[in-house]
Amino acid sequence: MEEIIGKVIRIDLDIYVIQTKKEIIQAKARGNTKKKGSILVGDVVCLEKAGQDFMITSVRNRQNSLIRPPVSNIDQMIIVTSLATPVPDYILLDKQIVLCMSKGINPVICINKIDLENANEQSKLDLEYIKNTYSNLGIEILFVSAKEKVGLDELKRVLKGKTSAFSGNSGVGKSSITSELIGEDVLVGDIGQKSNRGKHTTKSVNIYSIDEDTFILDTPGFSSYELYDIEYRDLKDFYPEFKSCHCDYSDCAHVIEDNSVCDVKRKLNEGKIDQGRYDRYVYIYEKLKEQYDRRYK
Repeated sequence: MEEIIGKVIRIDLDIYVIQTKKEIIQAKARGNTKKKGSILVGDVVCLEKAGQDFMITSVRNRQNSLIRPPVSNIDQMIIVTSLATPVPDYILLDKQIVLCMSKGINPVICINKIDLENANEQSKLDLEYIKNTYSNLGIEILFVSAKEKVGLDELKRVLKGKTSAFSGNSGVGKSSITSELIGEDVLVGDIGQKSNRGKHTTKSVNIYSIDEDTFILDTPGFSSYELYDIEYRDLKDFYPEFKSCHCDYSDCAHVIEDNSVCDVKRKLNEGKIDQGRYDRYVYIYEKLKEQYDRRYK
């Protein structure tokens, strides 16, 4: 019997929508496949055809997976932010970068609504801060306007040949950008037209195929997620700017230690590490430690 390989692009209850090289098909999972673990959007699966029906027989090994939202095999995360309506949420931005670093996902910052960059002085300051701070971490930064259709060709270049997840807080324009990329509305109706508030309109995880080897995910859940599987002791490992620091103790947390033993704090005082990034690191560290202490008291 011929084995078929495909990618799960949507899950509707117990029906799996699969993109193969030739077509989009619907399939169910065999009982023994279900018992081995849940099938996620993004999984590469093997199928067999029995009569007119397709059955998933196995799931290929995943390169990564997330619990919230439930997706797998993400190559890169396009972290969408805007300079106005809403203003950048730097805590969320840093959490998303930590998530990427912990899962082997390449982070890309996409500044949407670039047409509003001169809306006020704060927008200009935010633009310069993002450019200066995050490009120094080796993170690519894209500038787009879904409304004005600016920068979309460059975004398509970055997406080419990869499976990319779009993330960011409500109202930044994730679904608007996705709609422009695939040439149709993304399951959502019109974002923000009935009110000026940015509401999260995407209801489920979906993969959209731009071409044979380029996929994008419009994924709800990133705007409110916590770093659910990272312990506070490990947080420091996911900050690129700490990598070149050589503290006196290998278990230095870079929080309570004095700068006489903590090289991160020495470089912070020398202006080699951004103060805002460090302050947010301490904030996230303390939140993770609180969660840990509550769990194990």
